Amino acid sequence: MARILIVEDEPDMRELMARKLGSVGHEVTSTRSGAEGLSMLRSTRPELVLLDVQLPDTSGLSFCETVRADAELRDTLVVMISASAGQEEVDAGLAAGADDYVTKPFAPSKLIQRVEALLSSQD
Repeated sequence: MARILIVEDEPDMRELMARKLGSVGHEVTSTRSGAEGLSMLRSTRPELVLLDVQLPDTSGLSFCETVRADAELRDTLVVMISASAGQEEVDAGLAAGADDYVTKPFAPSKLIQRVEALLSSQD
């Protein structure tokens, strides 16, 4: 299965995603900050990042733009997670380079389906 990095500042949400993705066989690491997330991304090279749009130290949009601008990281799949469901927010996330955008609240099974679909498209 895939290595997945979760960058989410809400502990309950971070734990829920990690537990559910781990239960289907993914190797999951997580952090609450964008700075640590970028460091972990560079050191562990996951196939996919679940990225909260609103982090305490940076925006998910900025994080995603940084990933896409880095030649070594740009092929990493990025799924943005946000409570903002407006079309402008979704468009901004996709314009920043996100491969998908999931709005909170969401059913864990739906998140797993979206993650699996993205990962299978990379095979």
